[in-house]
Amino acid sequence: MTTGIDHVPVFWETLDFVAIDTETTGLDYEKCEIIELAAIRFEHGKEVARFDTFAKPKGSMPKFIEYLTHINPADLKTAPPVKEALKDFREFIGDSVLVGHNVGFDLGFINHYLVRSGEFPLKNNSWDTSELARIYFPFTNDHKLSSMVSLFGLRLDNAHRADADATVTGELLVAIATHASTHYSMMTNARLLDLSRQALLTDTLTGFFARMVDHQRRYALVGQKHTLPEKGRENVIEHTLDKAENLSIDSIFSSEGLFADKFPKFEFRAGQMDMANRVNEAFEQEKFLCVEAGTGVGKSFSYLVPAIAFANAKSAKVVVSTNTKNLQEQLFYKDLPQLREMLPIPFKAALVKGRENYICERRWEEMLLEQSKGLTPYEAHALLYLHIWKMLTRCGDVSENSSFDRTRFSILWRKVCSDRYLCANRKCPHYKNCFVMSLRKHIESASVVVANHSLLLADLKAENTTLGEYKYLVVDEAHNLMATAAKSLGFEIGYADIVNLFNNLSSAHKRRQSGFLHLLEFNLSKSLIPASGKEHISAISKNLETHLDGMRKIILALFSEAGLNCEKSGSFGKLRIKRVEDYRALYHQISALVKAWKDFQKELRALSNVLSSFNGKQVPNYDNLIETSSAIEMRAAEMEGGILAIDSPALDYYALWIENNPKPDRNIPSASICYAPIEVGDHLKRMLYDNVPCIVFTSATLALRGSFKYFYAQSGLNLIDDKRISEAIVESPFDFDTQSRLMVASFLPEHKDSFFINQALGCIEQILTSTNVGTMILFTSYKDLNAVYDHIGDTLYHNNRPFYAQGKAGSRSSILEEFKRHGNAVLLGTNSFWEGVDIQGESLSLLILFKIPFQVPSEPIVEAFIDKLERENKDSFMHYMLPNALLKLRQGFGRLIRSRRDRGIVLIMDSRVSNKRYGEYFKQVLPTACVETKNELELISGIARFFNAPPGGGHRP
Repeated sequence: MTTGIDHVPVFWETLDFVAIDTETTGLDYEKCEIIELAAIRFEHGKEVARFDTFAKPKGSMPKFIEYLTHINPADLKTAPPVKEALKDFREFIGDSVLVGHNVGFDLGFINHYLVRSGEFPLKNNSWDTSELARIYFPFTNDHKLSSMVSLFGLRLDNAHRADADATVTGELLVAIATHASTHYSMMTNARLLDLSRQALLTDTLTGFFARMVDHQRRYALVGQKHTLPEKGRENVIEHTLDKAENLSIDSIFSSEGLFADKFPKFEFRAGQMDMANRVNEAFEQEKFLCVEAGTGVGKSFSYLVPAIAFANAKSAKVVVSTNTKNLQEQLFYKDLPQLREMLPIPFKAALVKGRENYICERRWEEMLLEQSKGLTPYEAHALLYLHIWKMLTRCGDVSENSSFDRTRFSILWRKVCSDRYLCANRKCPHYKNCFVMSLRKHIESASVVVANHSLLLADLKAENTTLGEYKYLVVDEAHNLMATAAKSLGFEIGYADIVNLFNNLSSAHKRRQSGFLHLLEFNLSKSLIPASGKEHISAISKNLETHLDGMRKIILALFSEAGLNCEKSGSFGKLRIKRVEDYRALYHQISALVKAWKDFQKELRALSNVLSSFNGKQVPNYDNLIETSSAIEMRAAEMEGGILAIDSPALDYYALWIENNPKPDRNIPSASICYAPIEVGDHLKRMLYDNVPCIVFTSATLALRGSFKYFYAQSGLNLIDDKRISEAIVESPFDFDTQSRLMVASFLPEHKDSFFINQALGCIEQILTSTNVGTMILFTSYKDLNAVYDHIGDTLYHNNRPFYAQGKAGSRSSILEEFKRHGNAVLLGTNSFWEGVDIQGESLSLLILFKIPFQVPSEPIVEAFIDKLERENKDSFMHYMLPNALLKLRQGFGRLIRSRRDRGIVLIMDSRVSNKRYGEYFKQVLPTACVETKNELELISGIARFFNAPPGGGHRP
């Protein structure tokens, strides 16, 4: 290959490697087997040779693997044993670099079976395209092989077969190499190389970065210039016009109005116009409005349009708060851009989340400086996922970074995120480039601010430091406000939270001189302060470090004990503390922490007082030292408030529990201690209702049988003057009697009956065999989901129907997207699928609710609230459990019919709807005719008749 000036080789042309992939009978190499092995040799970035073989397993192949891979079991019977297959594989790969998508998985199986065969494990260097994708593409939804293949427009015809996956993995490496060398400079890639070395990722990444940096250095003078790829999304929308048109609500929403003219397939909805008028009226009169908007009303436009028009006319600001990130981003990145294109009304909108979501420029720079001194492998690994994102982000919101796991890297994120106590505001040298300060400026001049419930409530506690003053608020997904309030008005404290505070003062690693105390000592050493002052500070610092050493041991013991208690209880990761006397060992540690914390704060105050007594002109960086000292002191005081509350909990009014994190952060204790109010009505009245004169509460499920009484009681709206509140129920435009059917399996035993599960499994199998429509089955527990999953897998495989289950493979969003692509798939889901899922068309035609969605009575806040009601001699079932389940059922039902063309059945497999007195309520709250079936044959034939009937007729009961 020519290397002169005439031809500068591009980076991918220099790559020689072997792409590998395995198909296995499961995920655990101790228990599962290799059934296919492939290796594709690439030279100069192009395929030159292939190796592919089946391997005969000793055990049977699971049916879902057979379905996933389309490997015929007959092919495996004549295949060589894995020992022979690996011998040929090893001969083919030689000492080449191995490339795989999640290559550690493949090598784990290969090396395990090599060792079992009496061979040495592979010593080849390897590169992981999955990790490279995470580093270079932080804005994609996920980094699965199929997603990355789609991103680059590569072809993958036979996914989940080793030869096809290995081939496209090699092509993907070439694509990533081209992207990385084209868009990023040698300096950027050199930093990634350094981070990979510090992260000890020499087996999977370092070789790739080293090869690229060497290539870029060699051709630095004659190579191409680097242009960064497209940057992340903005969090501000501006729609500027010289003059706004004065439009009425009716002139926008009516059948002959603006939307009818602008929307290609506009459907006039009287309910949408009615709701928009009511929202506008609430703004004009500065009153509260509770409005339930049925599915299909188009409630987002019903409040966004009047909010924009009113804000423009009155030079006001309207805050819109949602519960989920999905709706928040739908409003900002879909609905508001549409309105910008259509509405002749100027507006400015800002998307805002909690401060801890944003990266701090100053703290980021400090972290990069630490890189030169040496990071821990954990810190370096985390920074690998942040570095490219930080270069490209426009908003600084880490939630847009799909590569970075904030749970896994929580300690590192706390070191670089924006912190209200450690913020220097205008005095910060990075003030002009600060994401938080820039966003706050936009919020001040915005007409619409799209927030979320957590931020809304946190901001109220912080006296509107983020959202500023506002008089008009829309609370969408309002049925979730109370649960969010309980979480926001309480607190959760874990090992990582306290350690982060300690690390701000002084690193636990004595060799790493970092933290405030080290910075203070460094600046004082260069100051003109008398020796006595320096000695005084030094003595306090030593005392503080001694205290920190002791307190680190206390919190390690405390949270280890908490986790052990939770694990022993067998309470599915949550253990409610009803009496502190029952946890003597735990409270011995809490008492020790309270005592140590008081001494700790005395030393902090002493340090602050001595530092304040110095002449600021004699100390370098004095203002920053004072502010940091004050910030740490305030953070310690805030944390002490939580620790004292746990030490003396008000258990009649608050729930206290231990929670074990299912994804622990490294090797630290995974438990946290949580404390939350049982009822939030009084808190919401004091913080929100008494301070914001106009609030619109909306959701698809606020009322029960035409009454808002339960919502008022839960939210505290019953505590304010009812003359301030108006209410409306806007009916869905859908014809549910024609488009849908509610069926109840009345013949099944109750769930607690030992015969229920077998009969229910058989019934579901019959339904799925006799129908071929998109089916979602919703559960209230993973136990039931797993039972159904295990039972129907073979049947679905033989019927060639796609099958997905929450928690089995892929994220919630990825399996949902896969489910939507097919017209006859089956999806099993739990709590998070009961609401916020929008699936139109044939992809969802049959919705099966396995059980009435009663809350789990052992959930700490639920259990505490039930105890409180019973102390007050109230029927907790009728006052709380039943109404909550009715609203949840309505949310679940709402997944089915999402457009006028949708048709489908909701089947409830809970005979209590038919056989219990309260079952009548469940039939009444759903908007379609109910058919109670007396046996399985009647149920199956009823479902078949519905789906075989022509749309629009012939299937009314």
